[in-house]
Amino acid sequence: MKTLNSILIAVCALTVLPSTANAQDPQQLMDKMAGVYKHRFMSDSYSDGPYQAEDVIEIVPYDANHVYVRAHLEFYNGHLCGIAGMARFENGKFVYHDPQPPIEGHAPCALSVGIDKDKLTLSDRSGPEGESTCHALHCGMRGSLNYQIGMEKRRAIRYMDRLKSSRQYQQAIEDLRKTEP
Repeated sequence: MKTLNSILIAVCALTVLPSTANAQDPQQLMDKMAGVYKHRFMSDSYSDGPYQAEDVIEIVPYDANHVYVRAHLEFYNGHLCGIAGMARFENGKFVYHDPQPPIEGHAPCALSVGIDKDKLTLSDRSGPEGESTCHALHCGMRGSLNYQIGMEKRRAIRYMDRLKSSRQYQQAIEDLRKTEP
């Protein structure tokens, strides 16, 4: 009876306490996410009519706890979102904290990147129904950094040397060194 009680207590504890076995470590998540994701589509503008648009997200492992993230997302009438920086592993996702001061009255920009149900997800919401924290600094009027793209769109980055010598990548390294010496 004592053994049965011990087993029941252990089972109850496992169902109540968060499981660390299910939490991904940074390396596992990096391996799943690393690459370039592209989505081409027809968009429209008031003045020029339909045109070919493309969303691009790049994710590059940097060190044991950081990935470089760059997102270029296109929206109706030529509105864009563009953001790039080093994201740190936090609570099962990578989170980019923009070092640029927020616009007065807005929360600091924080962009999370993770995988949810076979989709790469980006979100700058302060909570499920919260405000967008990066929109004012990084997006046009119709743009949004709340975005999902299927993992089947992931491809290897074949231009890694060019990416790593880019202005955005070099700035991301410099910003990381300033914030995490």
